[in-house]
Amino acid sequence: MTTSAFSQLDQWEKFNSSFLIEVTRPTGIFTCTGVAVSKKLILTAAHCLEGSVNGVRVFTQDHYNPKSSAIEIKSFELHPHYQPKSSLYVADIAKISLSAPLPNEVQIHPIYTNRNIFGKIIRFGFGLREGQNIRTLMTPHLRRINPEKNVLELLDEYSRSGDSGGPIFLQEGERLSLIAIHSTFSHGPQGNYSLNPLLSSYLAWIFF
Repeated sequence: MTTSAFSQLDQWEKFNSSFLIEVTRPTGIFTCTGVAVSKKLILTAAHCLEGSVNGVRVFTQDHYNPKSSAIEIKSFELHPHYQPKSSLYVADIAKISLSAPLPNEVQIHPIYTNRNIFGKIIRFGFGLREGQNIRTLMTPHLRRINPEKNVLELLDEYSRSGDSGGPIFLQEGERLSLIAIHSTFSHGPQGNYSLNPLLSSYLAWIFF
């Protein structure tokens, strides 16, 4: 397992559909990560937007600067099957509708629908690292697919506060597909691994 950050612009441009999400609550400001699945639709984790929310802003920059310009959003919606008191990862998905389309240079990748995984797994997140929220690349290893929960389990110990909702890509040669979003961690006798909702299980809701 390794963690690294792209530094070359041509590499960043392949993954410029990942965004930082700022959520303002009565208790303070929190950050999460999201990913665009169309020019006017962004996905994130439901637990990022549950409860009392005073405001949501979406930033396209590769690091968090609250003074930067944000994308105007129209609305957001949590998946109806998300139950925060009983599970932190089943249906832990929310969608944010934008008021205007994203810039043309934002690359939208297709959602992966095959349950057989062959290729490199890449996860992006804006978690807090070394005092700042900066878009960071992780390359976790596959643990297994949990078909009962529709969850991708990854051997991934590098999650930080702010990574929730971040995209998980599958790279097969030159092809990039969006396979899941990051939800939470399991800490138990089987080890530490992340739980990530498979987006193929929620296609009807995502694009409804």
